Amino acid sequence: MIIHKKYIVLFFLLISAVVMAQNSDAMFHKMMEEQMKKSMQSLRLPGMPNPFYIGLNIVDQNRIIVYSSLGSLIKASETRLRGTQNLHVMVGDYKNNNLNGNVMYMPLARANFSTGDCSDEVRRRLWLSFDRAYKGAVNMYSAEQSANKNTVADEWTDVPDFLPGKVIQVTQPLVDLNYENEKLIRYTNAISAVMKAYPQITYSWVRLTGTKANIYYSNTEGSKASYPSTILRLVINAETQTDDGEKLELYRTYHVKTESELPSIEQVSNEARDIVNTLLEMKKAPVFNDVYNGPVLFEGPAAAEVVRKTMFYAQQENLFAKRERRTNPQMPDRSANKISTELRIDTRISPENMTVKAVSKKTEFNGVQLLGAYPVDMEGTIPPDELVIIENGVLKNLLCGRMPTLKMKESNGHLRVPFYSGASFIAPGVVEVDYNNAVSKEELKKQLMERAKADGLNYAIIVREMTSNLSELRQLFKVDVNTGEETRIRSVSFNSLVLNDLRKIIGASDQKQVLNTTGGEDTNHRIDYMSGCPATFITPDAFLFKDLEISKSTKPLLNKLPVVKNPLEI
Repeated sequence: MIIHKKYIVLFFLLISAVVMAQNSDAMFHKMMEEQMKKSMQSLRLPGMPNPFYIGLNIVDQNRIIVYSSLGSLIKASETRLRGTQNLHVMVGDYKNNNLNGNVMYMPLARANFSTGDCSDEVRRRLWLSFDRAYKGAVNMYSAEQSANKNTVADEWTDVPDFLPGKVIQVTQPLVDLNYENEKLIRYTNAISAVMKAYPQITYSWVRLTGTKANIYYSNTEGSKASYPSTILRLVINAETQTDDGEKLELYRTYHVKTESELPSIEQVSNEARDIVNTLLEMKKAPVFNDVYNGPVLFEGPAAAEVVRKTMFYAQQENLFAKRERRTNPQMPDRSANKISTELRIDTRISPENMTVKAVSKKTEFNGVQLLGAYPVDMEGTIPPDELVIIENGVLKNLLCGRMPTLKMKESNGHLRVPFYSGASFIAPGVVEVDYNNAVSKEELKKQLMERAKADGLNYAIIVREMTSNLSELRQLFKVDVNTGEETRIRSVSFNSLVLNDLRKIIGASDQKQVLNTTGGEDTNHRIDYMSGCPATFITPDAFLFKDLEISKSTKPLLNKLPVVKNPLEI
């Protein structure tokens, strides 16, 4: 048997990367535990409380950006980073401490350090970070205790500031943080070259952004975790312009864990051609010149985005627990008058047929790898196998961390920290939506037409694609209520949905889809980094709403057509 030298080298490089990751695991936990022990014993200021809890994550990560257009590389960069995230030094006790509802209280205590063999550097940075965090904690604690003397006791008085955690030990195989850069450059160049054949396209690009990370967690309660978190996002984008000056843009986004899961060049190239053909159809589509109030059917990616945005990132309410701060010595609480979703617990917020569950440890669905799965959150809490959020339309739980609220008394392991920010927030991992009495998409379209006709309308609306913030409807169709014939339209305005709009859902399809994406306020496909954390939404591939408003876009058309022909056309 002949073994090529190249494969021998690759084998030993892989073994070396695994050994290095294992060594880093032992090194980081040893240093964190040493410095936490010293800090718990020695962090003292006269007349100030001692620390009772320290917890932190060290995130070792590598970020990549590959950006191509028309077969040529525009940008390629790789950035190695290593540092602390969600570092907490707490004084007082679990009931009363320096948090006081402010989960983002200590961003200045973060530390970044060398990505090489840097044990001494890590120790020194941890020492200084714990020191800064302790000083910040006692200042905050003193100010809060002073303010509390003038605060009237209320229902929040007996709610502890922070919950004790269960001792956990989580170890998952760590990953090699290196990327196959040249291979990824060839990949994006090949896909972007497809657009050379289409002079009608005014702008096009392919962007690949990714992060590979190994995360190490320790706290003074005795918990310890080591696990990987990886994400790659591929975006293919194309733009054109109508004769009346409207810019039209379409894009496809793919989120996967690793390079090996990226779709083939042939598959993505074919989808790029589909995008172009759709754009050319949109150029010829009539402008929507009406105000529509009636039933709307969301299909495909648009249906999944409705779930992501409406349930978790609506403007007023979402399915996250919100801790009210009784005092805020530093600044006024601007969210004090916002609606609390907790008031809706045990009340109906969606159709009786709908059940929503957080299944954040679920790794696969119908053969699709689920990007949002994770073993433990950034506070050392293992999420339950299944958490029912909405049961038969009734709100039962909210996603939360170790900061309790009036109704959420225990953490369900959803405090997470995005790769590109040290600010922790509640975020979904894997969310699954079930709908009883679901029907086929063909039946939903029939119901759509019947309902619109009963409302005295001569057409209904189907949405098949929109931006992730629901601000723009990209693929929109008018459906004749008598014949079912579909007509593509453009220039459409849409008010983003809110949580209460879930009650308007009157039907869903009997087929499910997987949306691998990120759990962040909004996902912006144009930027070189990904906001939020890896997240997955398993939803029906169509939802029928009984009544929504859609109108003509008020966006001014100020873009004149190019004077000279596209050079690709000459």
